[in-house]
Amino acid sequence: MKPLRTDEVRGLFVGLDHEVPLLDGRKRPYVNLDNAATTPPLRAVLDHIVACAEWYSSVHRGTGFKSQISTEAFRQAHEEVLRFVGADPAYHTAVFCANATDGINRLSHRFPQREGEVILLSVMEHHSNMLPWRFRGAVDHVRCEPGMGTLDLQDLEDKLCRHSGRVPLVAVTGASNVTGRAPPLGRVARMAHEHGALLLVDASQLIAHRPIVMGGGSDPERIDFLAFSGHKVYAPFGSGALIGPRAFFAQGRPGLLGGGAVKLVTLDDVEWAEVPEKEEAGTPNLLGICALVASLRTLSALRMERIAARERELTNLALERFAGVGGLHVYGGNGNGEYGDRVGIIPFQLEGFRHAHLAAVLAYEWGIGVRNGCFCAQPYVADLLGVAPEESRAYIAAARGGHLHEHPGFVRASLALYNAEQEIEYLAEALASIGRDGCRGEYVLDEHTGEYRPRGMHPPSCFDLPEPVLNLPG
Repeated sequence: MKPLRTDEVRGLFVGLDHEVPLLDGRKRPYVNLDNAATTPPLRAVLDHIVACAEWYSSVHRGTGFKSQISTEAFRQAHEEVLRFVGADPAYHTAVFCANATDGINRLSHRFPQREGEVILLSVMEHHSNMLPWRFRGAVDHVRCEPGMGTLDLQDLEDKLCRHSGRVPLVAVTGASNVTGRAPPLGRVARMAHEHGALLLVDASQLIAHRPIVMGGGSDPERIDFLAFSGHKVYAPFGSGALIGPRAFFAQGRPGLLGGGAVKLVTLDDVEWAEVPEKEEAGTPNLLGICALVASLRTLSALRMERIAARERELTNLALERFAGVGGLHVYGGNGNGEYGDRVGIIPFQLEGFRHAHLAAVLAYEWGIGVRNGCFCAQPYVADLLGVAPEESRAYIAAARGGHLHEHPGFVRASLALYNAEQEIEYLAEALASIGRDGCRGEYVLDEHTGEYRPRGMHPPSCFDLPEPVLNLPG
């Protein structure tokens, strides 16, 4: 499969060429390597929102022409999402929500975990696929292979056997937001189903980077539940989706109650609406959903196989260049320069710098946007760094005292299909220069936030943005 080229994709996005101020007074084009947190919007997404806004109205039961158009767009959006992730409409349904966190929380409240049952989670999970289950019932954590950061399949099998017949759900990430490591979902699914468990995949870091095939209801390697956020897939407008078995959502009371989820209500009874309407109470974020659909259509037109091939090239280039930077340590590999199957997420540390300090230097002196810390996956980061339990307790005590700066972590560079080879080279150059010559400015630590900022510099204000143009009468 021929990878996409930089000149084929850069023009599809907005905001890539903005210049940002540096500490020395110069300006330079911003290099965004924080895509695992939020991706910039596609131009087609913005255009589609504007077009849809002219026909925007409330969905369901409206007889007006615009309402009928909006209702049909909403209906088709469910089909588009199912098609994009290779779901089976006879088995799966798509439920729109605010984001993956919202979707997983809704599922956790709907999932019938009974006394004595144990939900299996991987240590790799984002907090959004860990905390909702922890506070609903018993959980057990599948460990990672030491140093590698990938799921330990033998430990998964052992825990499925240990809790035989008592595991209703296995929840895993499709790709880690810390290391980019992607578990073999087909094998995980087969193992879960052989032991009578359903499989939930948090696809937040997978959805924009790899093809997904959820499969049909009789497929032993099917994905039963899948959640993702629009802001990870070039549609950052407050939409997401939870996909799951139609029969599951048809049972019982919906997780979100209110208008739109019912057929009929009396003072002592209720008849719920059909799935998926039953799970989508309230007026939906239709424009956000239209944005998501426009993004998925664009990615489909580009072909996910070509996107994956391009991002592998960028990731391999970054790993190759990072290997030549003295004092730089990249995590999530085997120590011999092999990093396995992963999306374009690279966590690293540079000798002589705390992670927050290094991230600040890259931002203020080089115009490079990265992220630092534990990326809402603190148990996984602690596991990768070999943090002992007593150390974790000390970090918790410090955090309760309002001091976040002591917690260990990484700097994370995360790539997307629009990133250019020159941006990778520039990051490697910046890291080499910082490691060799240090930073140019004096940085001050805020112990309560854990952030570093050049002395005397204040954060940019939202008032620095262009004022909206208001064509008011008079």
